[in-house]
Amino acid sequence: MDVRATLRARRWQLSVVGGAVAALTAAAIAFAPGASAATEFSDTFESGLASSWSKSGGTWAVVADGSQALRQSNAGSENARLFNGSTSWTNVTVQARVKPLSLGSGGFVGLLARATGSTTFFRLALLPGNQVQLQSVNGGSVTVLGSASRTVATGTWYTLAIDVNGSTVRGLVDGTQIASGTASSPTSGRIGLQTSYSTASFDDVIVTSGGTTTPTSAGPTTTRPATTTAAPTTTRAVTSAPATTRAPATTTGAPVTNNPGNASGLVGFATLTGYGRTGTNGGAGGATVTVSTYAALAAAVADDTPRIVRVSGTITNGGGDMLDVGSNKTIIGVGTNATISGFGFDVNGWGPDEVAWGGDLCDPAEKDRFTKVENVIIRNLSFRSSADDSVNVQCYSHHVWVDHNTFYAAADGSVDVKRGSDLVTVSYNRYIGTDKSMLLGHSDSNGAQDTGYLRVTYHHNWFDGSNTRHPRVRFGYAHVYANYVEVDDYFLGLGVGGRIYAESNYVKSAKTITEDFGDTALTWTSSNYYNTATITRANDSGKTMADWLRITGGVAAPPYSYSAGSAPSSPPAAGAGVSGADTIP
Repeated sequence: MDVRATLRARRWQLSVVGGAVAALTAAAIAFAPGASAATEFSDTFESGLASSWSKSGGTWAVVADGSQALRQSNAGSENARLFNGSTSWTNVTVQARVKPLSLGSGGFVGLLARATGSTTFFRLALLPGNQVQLQSVNGGSVTVLGSASRTVATGTWYTLAIDVNGSTVRGLVDGTQIASGTASSPTSGRIGLQTSYSTASFDDVIVTSGGTTTPTSAGPTTTRPATTTAAPTTTRAVTSAPATTRAPATTTGAPVTNNPGNASGLVGFATLTGYGRTGTNGGAGGATVTVSTYAALAAAVADDTPRIVRVSGTITNGGGDMLDVGSNKTIIGVGTNATISGFGFDVNGWGPDEVAWGGDLCDPAEKDRFTKVENVIIRNLSFRSSADDSVNVQCYSHHVWVDHNTFYAAADGSVDVKRGSDLVTVSYNRYIGTDKSMLLGHSDSNGAQDTGYLRVTYHHNWFDGSNTRHPRVRFGYAHVYANYVEVDDYFLGLGVGGRIYAESNYVKSAKTITEDFGDTALTWTSSNYYNTATITRANDSGKTMADWLRITGGVAAPPYSYSAGSAPSSPPAAGAGVSGADTIP
């Protein structure tokens, strides 16, 4: 099942509500555009739809709030954003009524103009502590163009406006200019609505061009030279979280420049050369930061800069979106109890910018038009109660190592690799009572994208009372060796078009060793161990061996050096917290 990917990337419905200016009452308009202004866009949400808005994060719905309004209701979302309009809009005024419903510490509610991507735009933000800031956000780095002290109360409607004319940017609240400044970029872009660790209602959005807005009064204005400060979304970090966030995705397929080589102890497909990269070493050569909050973690993994991110304690974001992980990262737990709770990691370069031009999900026609995520290590973490997958590798991501983690039950998979991803190693992990443990290839109909990709090594994992998919394979090549298997249902899922080379696995117990879903070929070497007395289906009346272990042969050994050894008669030193797991590889 690929529900999370579909929901996360889905563009919200539907058409722009053109010609709706007449529906804006005089009370909703705190000031009027100049006489020569032309209306480019408006939305009152009276249709009950979030008309044509592109969503990135948060929980959005049209609700009754006096009139129909658009509400973001997830206070735990770090970056809840909607975008609309044309990327060619230059000199415009964007205005909206905004009602903060909650303002979390380090959070904000804001209006965006000239958005060229999910992290580059001008923003007028209402902040806790009765502050309003006019900001230039470029790749997640925030420059405060001006600010003012002003009452910011939850449950109160404010009319926010950003007027951009050439390099001049002005911010207004209820018709009063509160800040202005200059910035050379961005020069054009869409509009947007945003919250961070806050909830809010938005209504009566209007964009005009051809004339500038005249404030009702000059108001207090504080203009500053370009001074970079940490973005509000990263100030919640307790320990050394970097202020940078991931740069907007580009439309080129060029690999990220980084240091080649392999991390200590890495074996398998993630060691190979491909896609302009040799080996996997994660954040090697980058700074080391320690994080203990969701905000700090999100900031530390968002960009593509090499970085070693040490996770301390339990980080929770119950029911939240999967957290996007950028390239060149080692994410490693500190000590024996580092935990990711309520969410998972999405190793996936297909973000909201790509959705805007390419649709919900990546496909083969677009594989060379966006920057893939590469060179990621995830290690020594316990994953609990993810609202979707615990780790998801998709959209042509490559060179990923998932090692020495403990996975508990998630809403969906524990470690899924799909949509053209490649060169992955999954090793020394423990799966305790998981259901859909590991999926390789998400759909029987996705051969055009997955054939020739999805090469993954699974070794020395401990399947501890887990249920299915260890892994289930479609179209890919799985090298499965030296795993300790004690499962409630099946060990290997034989799907469509796949290949499995299995050796030195110890099957202590299972309902069946293989489950047929298609024509996956299996080489099962003599070094594997099982006892038919512990295979439920082997003892069912009328069953033949092909019913519980279908071996076809014909799958060649993988093209790298390794030592499979003999099948382990006791569980390997797998999972988070075992000796040496918190050592940076």
